[in-house]
Amino acid sequence: MSFTEIARIIWPLLVSVVAYTFWRYISRRNGNKRTNNGLLLFTYLCTRVGIWLIFALYLQAYVISSDPRLYYAPMLEHLLAGDIPVREFFYPYGPLLMPSILPFYQLLGRSLAGISAFALLAEAIALIYFHKSVSLLEQRGEITHLWVTEAIAIYLLNPATLYWTVFQGYHSIVQTAYSMAGLYFLLKGQFIIGYAVGLLSVAGSKFLAILDWPALIAVRSPRIGKLFLGAFPLVITYVVFQIITGDMLFPLRYHANYKSEGNIWYLLTIFGDTRTFYSVFPGNLLPALSFGVLFILGFARWLKSIHIGVATFSYQAALGMTTFSMSLFFPLSFYSGNYYVPMLMLPASLIVTCPQSRRPHAVLALVLISGLCVSADVIWTSLGQPGVLRDVVWSDSLTQQLLACLLTASIIVRLVCFAILAQFSLHVAITSSCSSQTKLATLA
Repeated sequence: MSFTEIARIIWPLLVSVVAYTFWRYISRRNGNKRTNNGLLLFTYLCTRVGIWLIFALYLQAYVISSDPRLYYAPMLEHLLAGDIPVREFFYPYGPLLMPSILPFYQLLGRSLAGISAFALLAEAIALIYFHKSVSLLEQRGEITHLWVTEAIAIYLLNPATLYWTVFQGYHSIVQTAYSMAGLYFLLKGQFIIGYAVGLLSVAGSKFLAILDWPALIAVRSPRIGKLFLGAFPLVITYVVFQIITGDMLFPLRYHANYKSEGNIWYLLTIFGDTRTFYSVFPGNLLPALSFGVLFILGFARWLKSIHIGVATFSYQAALGMTTFSMSLFFPLSFYSGNYYVPMLMLPASLIVTCPQSRRPHAVLALVLISGLCVSADVIWTSLGQPGVLRDVVWSDSLTQQLLACLLTASIIVRLVCFAILAQFSLHVAITSSCSSQTKLATLA
C-alpha cells in the first residue's frame, strides 16, 4: 500500500478530529456574537472559496473516477447537443437537476469546476435559508444564537461536505437547499410556496429527497388543502417530463436494485454471497420493510408526543424527523452511497448540538459518520468495489485482507453511529416543546 493511498484513507479522519475540535472551541468560547460570526464566516470563505479555487485551477484534470466526471459531464454534453433524456441517453436524476447545472457547466468552459460551482451555490442557498429560519426562531425566542453557532461550527468542517460538495460537486446538497427553503416559507406561514418548494426537491435533485418530506409535516401543523395545491408544480414537472421522455419512472427503476457498501446488508456478505437472495422476492423487500417499520414506529411515537403535548410542530422537530429518516436510510437501504451523506449534515448539525439534550457522543457520532464514509469509500474503491465482502476478507493478498478488515470495522462503527443519531434525533423531535425554554436557562 502506497503512502498516497494511506493518506487518502487517513485524511478524512483527521479532518473529523479538526471538526470536533473546532466545535468544542466554539462551544467553550466566551467571545461576543460578532466575533463568533466573523470566525464562522472566515472559515466558510476559506474552505469553500479556497478549496474550489484549488480544485478549479489545479486539480480537476486529475479527477478521473467521480460521478461528475463519469456521469454528469456526459449527460450535460448530451443536453447541449439537444438529445432527449432517457430516449437518447440514460438519465437517472430528477428532471430539473441537469438543466439547473447546465448554465454553470457551460459558463466555466464545460468543466468540472462548473459542476462544483453549482454545488457550492446550492450549499450557499441551503445555508442562507437555514440562517433566515433560525434568525426568525431567535426573534421568537425558540432558539439561541449560541446553539446556531455551534451547529454551523460542526457543519462547516465536516469532511464529507468538504470532499463531496465543495471539492467534487456531487448533487446531494441540492435537496438540502430545496428543503431549507421550503421549511423557511412554511415557518413564515406561506404554506403553498413552502410545500411547493419542499416537494419539488424530488424533481430538482433525486428521488431520495422524499427523506426530507417528513420535515414538511413536522415544522407546522399541516394544511392538507394547501399541501395538495403545493404538489401541483411537482406533478406538472413530471407530466412534462413524461411527455418529453416517455418514461418518467426510469430514474426510479434504474436505482431500484443498486447496491453499495456501508449498510447492514453489505456487512452480512462477510458470511457469504447473499446477492441472489436480495435480488428476488422476499429478500428484495427487506430493506424497504426494515426502513418502513422503524420509520413508522418513530413517526407514530412523535405523533403521540404531539397528542399528549410533549412535542410541538417546530423547526427543531422538522430537522429531527429529517435526521431520523436519513439515519435509518443509510444503514438499511441497498442504495446508501457514501456520497449522499452531505444531505444529512446540515439538519443533523442542528440536532446534535441541541442544548436541552446535548451529549458530546452525538456530535462525535456525526463527525465519525462523515469521516468514515469518505475513508470507507476510498477503501472500497481501492478494493475494486467488491460485491461480496467475504471474497476480499479471505483474499490471498495481505494488503487486501488489511483493507477489508478496515472496511468491515468502518461499517460496524458507522452502523452504531447511525443508530445513535437516529435515537438522538427522534428524542429531540419528541421533546421539541422544551426547546423554547432553553434560550436562557441552558446557556445563561
